Amino acid sequence: MFQKTYATALLAFTALGTFSLAEEPKAASGEKQITNSIGMKLTLVPSGEFKMGSGESAEDTIDFFEKNYVGFVTPDDLKDEHPQHRVRITKPFYLGTYHVTRGQFRQFVKDSGYKTDAEKGKNPRWSGEENDSWQNLGFMPGFEQTDEHPVVCVSWNDAVAFCKWLNKKENKTYRLPTEAEWEYACRAGTKTRYHSGDDPETLAKVANVADATLKAKFPDWDFATIKASDGYVFTSPVGRFKPNAFGLFDMHGNVCQWCADWYGEDYYSKSPTDDPKGPDTGEFRVLRGGSWRSGPDECRSASRDGLKPDNSGNSAGFRVARTQ
Repeated sequence: MFQKTYATALLAFTALGTFSLAEEPKAASGEKQITNSIGMKLTLVPSGEFKMGSGESAEDTIDFFEKNYVGFVTPDDLKDEHPQHRVRITKPFYLGTYHVTRGQFRQFVKDSGYKTDAEKGKNPRWSGEENDSWQNLGFMPGFEQTDEHPVVCVSWNDAVAFCKWLNKKENKTYRLPTEAEWEYACRAGTKTRYHSGDDPETLAKVANVADATLKAKFPDWDFATIKASDGYVFTSPVGRFKPNAFGLFDMHGNVCQWCADWYGEDYYSKSPTDDPKGPDTGEFRVLRGGSWRSGPDECRSASRDGLKPDNSGNSAGFRVARTQ
């Protein structure tokens, strides 16, 4: 398997999977969105409950995608999304409104002198990317990025180092979101495959995924693509698509996002209800969200992936969380 803003009255949880209009939750600062010292915007995510994992069986998921899209999913690929289970996020937290950008990461490197795992010769996620780094993407011709694009070719270790630098710089608590916080924030109260609904073609309005634009550029592309066009072959600058109900952008695509947890294939069967943090140990760290090169099956809210913490690739990036 390994491989906008808030409404004037925010939807808040009153019972599992249901919503009612309620007062907007307040951070300690009383702000729904904040901008930190390096220009990064973070959005307040309220506490609440949701059902984590896939709401449809692995067989139904496979049947749908095999009928409508080219795909390579198997029951074994999807069993880690089950059982669907009740999770409660007990405290509000801030989450990056967008992915961490190349420009923001550049500030970190300039200030700290940090070298990423890729620059130190660690293995990337995909073969052929051995010489790629966050500053130099040579694997795919035409893959150019500005400082408004999400940083890529960063490992879990690199993402954690960035958070530690921000902590020291601002005397705040920055970290990677837990996997449960990530899915809760991505769904933003929805129960469907994507926060845009069940139809994969709706992704073109909310995410940069493998699409008709990519297929036109690479007609021999062997993996699943949606039929609609999102307008980008590779990564897009952050915030170019519609946000979800919490005001978060690019949750379903552009680049996959590192989470704090160790990956556990069977963790859902023993996960605690309140604020789960993943297994105590493991070999892989969790990646969520899909990317510019991901098919619609991989971009679902419930889809999970894992990668060794020193690995990276041109579809892997991150966003940060901040405790109030």
